[in-house]
Amino acid sequence: MNVKDVMSREVVTCNPQDYVNEVADQMRTLDIGCLPVVNDKKLVGMITDRDIVTRSVAKNVRSKVEDVMTKSVISVSPSDTTTEASIVMARNQVRRLPVMENGLLVGFVSLADLAFPFPHVQEISNAMESISEPRDY
Repeated sequence: MNVKDVMSREVVTCNPQDYVNEVADQMRTLDIGCLPVVNDKKLVGMITDRDIVTRSVAKNVRSKVEDVMTKSVISVSPSDTTTEASIVMARNQVRRLPVMENGLLVGFVSLADLAFPFPHVQEISNAMESISEPRDY
């Protein structure tokens, strides 16, 4: 099965100039843990709930997204297999990935997306185990 078969095609994004508190409120409303950061239709980063807590709230600063977002973005393509996506997630200890095609954001895939249908339970289990392992910094 390919990523295009399980990915979400309607992706909510934010802009690097948005204020973190507004993005955090949007994430709370949508009940999501991260947003792709897009500038002129180009993916320039990701902002996660963890980025907000560790880089903004902990510093007690009114920040813009560009100040706290993760700039190195790991992605997959729609033609990648779900197994390949789960390996990328495990290797990078992430639960969600933007789906890119020809330099454009075309979707989003999460660990939960990979859990349906169930034939890939072992890959999902392996990915979750690797994601949850402590990192050596």
